[in-house]
Amino acid sequence: MIDLSDIDDNTLQVLRYSPSSAFGSCRHKLKEEEFETVFNLFEKYNIGYFFYIGGNDSMETAKKVEQYASKCGYELKVIGIPKTIDNDLVHTHFCPGYGSAAKYIATSVREMALDCDVYDKNSISIIEVMGRDSGFLAAAGALARNNVIDSPHLIYLPEITFDETQFLNEVETIYKERGKVFIIVSEGLKDKSGNYAYLREKRADAFNNIKMGGIGAYLGSLVKEHIEKRVKTIEFNILQRSAAHIASNVDNEVAVMVGRDGIRYAMDGTSGVMVNIVKYDSSFKTSTVPLEHVARKTKEFPLEWIDTQNRWLKPEAFDYMLPLIQGTTDVQYEAGLPKYVRFI
Repeated sequence: MIDLSDIDDNTLQVLRYSPSSAFGSCRHKLKEEEFETVFNLFEKYNIGYFFYIGGNDSMETAKKVEQYASKCGYELKVIGIPKTIDNDLVHTHFCPGYGSAAKYIATSVREMALDCDVYDKNSISIIEVMGRDSGFLAAAGALARNNVIDSPHLIYLPEITFDETQFLNEVETIYKERGKVFIIVSEGLKDKSGNYAYLREKRADAFNNIKMGGIGAYLGSLVKEHIEKRVKTIEFNILQRSAAHIASNVDNEVAVMVGRDGIRYAMDGTSGVMVNIVKYDSSFKTSTVPLEHVARKTKEFPLEWIDTQNRWLKPEAFDYMLPLIQGTTDVQYEAGLPKYVRFI
């Protein structure tokens, strides 16, 4: 239990730009017998409003809390607050967290590409990013390419069936043309049978999500065997969801907006919904969508935005991503390092 009723303005400002979950996080799936315990605590502390922050699994939990409250006659306003770097929640233009992760990925890819260009040819780099079933994060790597940097050369998304032989042929073609290849791969690549192309382990969490990671190193071993021994594999792992020092200001402003408007909707008597984001020209506003319409559903990267022939993206993808990475945040620094806050 954390009491924030007397939080000062400066701490609140630091919180706004702090990475990760200041109140903690979990992968716990509520069991039927645990709901009574939860609601006993709600009653004990006179809790009438419940805001749950997260992705589609979290929206499923929020939906169940709202249903249980209705079943037992407990007066509770339940609001889902979207937040997932995967950007895979349906019925919202984007998810807070994605714009900042995309900005970090694109920036890091551009900087690594500059580093790779310094050295002689005959090298292949494979960058693995998150994205179990949705390719939005891997697609963000395409933003790195400009009139100075011609990387990345190939992008592999989970929405397009992955074939190892085809992958090796495409890498070899670019390698023969350029002497270097810079590749972005999503951790959730799937084969023609719909199975993940590589799994480091098959252990699933409480929501039956398999632990991902390792596809980059696996593909690197294939490239070493068939094409070129000099292969660098970089797995961004938790870096892509932690880099608050390079967060998108647009993303941060929208994150504040969905929290603020979530409270407004609840105070107006709304319940059983997720706050969603709607784009109006060059600005964003909020609306609401029933939790059952988003819970346990996954938004995929649109197929019509993918250039499958060139393992690249169409202009519509850039039109979508670029507005989400704009601006920098006003992170406070202390002794030369970012200053962050925690309540746990």
